[in-house]
Amino acid sequence: MKCGSWFGFVLLIGVLVLLAGVGLFWQSQETVRLRAELEGARFATRELEQARAENQRLRAKPVSEAELAALRADHAALPRLRAELEALNRGASAVGP
Repeated sequence: MKCGSWFGFVLLIGVLVLLAGVGLFWQSQETVRLRAELEGARFATRELEQARAENQRLRAKPVSEAELAALRADHAALPRLRAELEALNRGASAVGP
């Protein structure tokens, strides 16, 4: 075997090993990224399931008449309170600093 062909063969094997190493490194990095993405999705799913369970629990809980009346009164008072706040803000801006 000639020295040049032996060197070419070793160089070819070295390049193939290097390419395989780069491919394995890239694949491991992609695996790490996908595992982190999967963990994030699992976390979001757990939060969603907890929120759904809390929603079901709250829907099943009956609301007392007194609490319902208080909520309705608060809801009815909102437009009046907003109007008062706007009037106060207009008065404060008219007076100036």
